[in-house]
Amino acid sequence: MSHLWSALGLTFVLQFDTTDRDRHYVMVVPQRAVYNPLLMGPNQVIEFHGIPLPELNKESAIHYHNKCISYLMDTSTDPANPCNDDALTAITILRYHEQVDTHLTGSDSETYINAIQAVFHAQQEDSIGLFSIVHHPPRTLRQEIWSVLLYRRPFRLPLYGTEDCSQFEPDAAADDFDWANRILVWCAYVLQFCFGTSSENIVESEDPKSRTEQWNALKAFEHNWDTHLPPHYKPLAYKEREPDLGQYFPRIWQANGCQVLALQHVELMRIILAVHSAKNQRLGIGAQAANLALEELLREATRKICGLALSNCRDQPAMVTAGVGVSLCGEYFRDEGEQRAIVDFMANLESQHAWPTSAVVDALRVAWASHPTS
Repeated sequence: MSHLWSALGLTFVLQFDTTDRDRHYVMVVPQRAVYNPLLMGPNQVIEFHGIPLPELNKESAIHYHNKCISYLMDTSTDPANPCNDDALTAITILRYHEQVDTHLTGSDSETYINAIQAVFHAQQEDSIGLFSIVHHPPRTLRQEIWSVLLYRRPFRLPLYGTEDCSQFEPDAAADDFDWANRILVWCAYVLQFCFGTSSENIVESEDPKSRTEQWNALKAFEHNWDTHLPPHYKPLAYKEREPDLGQYFPRIWQANGCQVLALQHVELMRIILAVHSAKNQRLGIGAQAANLALEELLREATRKICGLALSNCRDQPAMVTAGVGVSLCGEYFRDEGEQRAIVDFMANLESQHAWPTSAVVDALRVAWASHPTS
């Protein structure tokens, strides 16, 4: 199976390790999978998504997918080995396949989101493995963040403990990965605040802070990030967009994909916080100007998200994150040239990274047709 792990490590699992300095999905998971059918199954499904491997075909993908479900069911009913790290690893990978399969299934059932919830609760009741604590939450948080933004639904993953987002120490001994993972946790709290939480299967911990205090803490993190950006997060190079030359997005080169993902998620939350703040400011003198300013903020944030992705276009998480941003704010682009650039970007995301975009593009075309272009 060496050919499988070679292809897997180089072309697929790298995306799971974007915020993991130790690259556990590349270095640890393949070794476990050699002896664990629960992990072998989801990894062999990758052929179905455009990675040709010897002796595997589309029927093989379905076969291994079904086998993995069977193993997961056995694990869930095994009192001696309940909901361990390997189960969460398998579910996380299968959740990715569930997302990219929407062009075949017609919808995202989010089946594996429910499975992830069950694993987190089981581990909370028992004992959470070190591998889960350090390496799974960032990836599962990312999947949940994307789903909340794409479907505008409540945040479903449980957040155990509390995080004071107002605390910000730019000079602390924190590297790219520390900051990226902290940003993902901040994103989770932003989405929980703005979209609420699902009551099903989730026991929410009491938060002593008032809504106002929570809001101020979330906004404080955004402000502190803007005013005290960690020095190592400054771009290696930056080039303004040049619409007259057909370059509609800025180019922002960062040191690594971890930085790109973190910066993109800051912009995504900037969008969510701005829209949430505007909900109570739609009437009165100056409301129209405020709405126009909000739309420009949404466009600027989206341009930056796409610019970060295009400057690192081989990085699948960066491209997908930009696709999420386009699904949120693409409607607000009025310039025909920018609209074409967005369509081209989404086409590239689907062709190069197998992420389904046609439904979003179709919806954008309908929305654009109802607005005058410039």
